[in-house]
Amino acid sequence: MYEAELIEAKRLIDDTNRQRDELLKSIKKMQDELDELRRKYDEAVRGHHHDKAVIDDLLVRLSDLEAEINLLRRRITELEENVLRIKKENQRLMSELQRARTELDQETLNRIDYQNQVQTLLEEIDFLRRVHEQEIKELQSLAARDTTPENREFFKNELASAIRDIRAEYDQIYSVNRNDMESWYRLKVQEIQTQSARQSMEQGYAKEEVKRLRIQLTDLRGKLADLESRNSMLEKQIQELNFQLEDDQRSYESALNERDAQIRKMREECQALMVELQMLLDTKQTLDAEIAIYRKMLEGEENRAGLRQLVEQVVKTHGISQQEDTETMRVIKGETASRSSFQRSAKGNVSIQEVNPEGKFIVINNTHRAKEEFIGEWKLKRRIDGKREIVYTLPRDFVLRPGKAVKIFARNQGIHSPPDQLVFDGEESFGSGNNVQTILYNREGEERATHIQRSG
Repeated sequence: MYEAELIEAKRLIDDTNRQRDELLKSIKKMQDELDELRRKYDEAVRGHHHDKAVIDDLLVRLSDLEAEINLLRRRITELEENVLRIKKENQRLMSELQRARTELDQETLNRIDYQNQVQTLLEEIDFLRRVHEQEIKELQSLAARDTTPENREFFKNELASAIRDIRAEYDQIYSVNRNDMESWYRLKVQEIQTQSARQSMEQGYAKEEVKRLRIQLTDLRGKLADLESRNSMLEKQIQELNFQLEDDQRSYESALNERDAQIRKMREECQALMVELQMLLDTKQTLDAEIAIYRKMLEGEENRAGLRQLVEQVVKTHGISQQEDTETMRVIKGETASRSSFQRSAKGNVSIQEVNPEGKFIVINNTHRAKEEFIGEWKLKRRIDGKREIVYTLPRDFVLRPGKAVKIFARNQGIHSPPDQLVFDGEESFGSGNNVQTILYNREGEERATHIQRSG
């Protein structure tokens, strides 16, 4: 009578195993694709680091060239200042030369004037000499009139003495004036020649310095032009590399966004597949339990007491949906051979998946394939035999990701590792008893999931 059911159960088991193998293959393929995306991501990161290193090197070269250009510009400025200073010095020397020439012309005029004065003095001396000679002749004629020999001798001697005195005086005056004039002219000529030679030498030095500075300035301007051309070329290369870097960054960000989207999609698909796989495994366990029951019923149909170990699983659901406004109600009942039974129910995607009979931990899971559940500040209440009540409040802003579960340990019963594991520091145990109710409330105090355990 149960042969058809057994055949159907075996078929379901085979289908479940086949679907599980297909899901495992699909998960393996997605894992390979994820590894490939990670490899491409690592290559993009290495390329980005290489481009960044190249740009840093170019920036260093650009900084060196700018420093060298600034140094050359300062040197050119100093040379231009030196040229300007030398030009001013040259103008000063030219002014002094012009002044020396003017003084030379003035001294020449003074010399001519003094020569004229000497000539005038000589003419005056000659005139005085003639006058004196005339006077001497007159005195001689007067003396000749005197017939007394003594008088003639006396006048003759006096006249000769006077003539000698006059000649000596005029010769001394002439000699002193001549020596003074010759000394003064020799000194002035020597000063003018020395000053002219010094100015000529300084002008020669200034011309050589100006020539050297002009050559050096021309060389520096040529170097500056070369450096500016290199600088513009490097700036153009840096601009092109920046454009390329921006394109690479945009491509890199686009690839990252695409990779993240693919990873999210694969995670969602993987989580959905895991949920389906879990559902298939639950179905398989149910079918295995039913097959075991049918076998026991076939083996001991006359012994109706064997039906105590019946495991009945009833799943009532309105369907699993990804829409936010759809709630799912699941009720799971069971009875074990140790005479303990449990009943679970949930309104929505969050349910109490497992409760440790000894009160060590409680597991809450999200059965939705793609929707996150914000369960921050939700309260988990556990009533033991209708007397004791233990309350645990979930952390603020706690999010339960799609297809994921969180295990809440009592104190010293596990490790705190959010978001997968939490520790309730208030109690060392959630408690145990014959009649234990575990209820999950949301922020508004609405009951969202229950787990009831009874022991006989």
